Amino acid sequence: MLATLLLTSVVMLSALGVQNLAAYLSLFTLCYFAVSFVFRPKRRTVDFVGLGLLYYSAVFIAIAFGL
Repeated sequence: MLATLLLTSVVMLSALGVQNLAAYLSLFTLCYFAVSFVFRPKRRTVDFVGLGLLYYSAVFIAIAFGL
C-alpha cells in the first residue's frame, strides 16, 4: 500500500513538473504517516523512520523558505 502511494505521488509530482526536493520529501512524510495511521503497526520502540522523515522534511522546508 505504501509503495503504491509513494509511486503514485512521485508520478503525479513529476507530471506537474515539480523539481523541489522539499515537496517530494514532505509528500513522502505525509504518505508514510497516513498509511501508518490506517494500519497501526505494533511497535516495540519509537518510530525512528517517522521521526527521521518528519525532521528532514522540516529541515528541507525551512531551507526552501529561507528560515
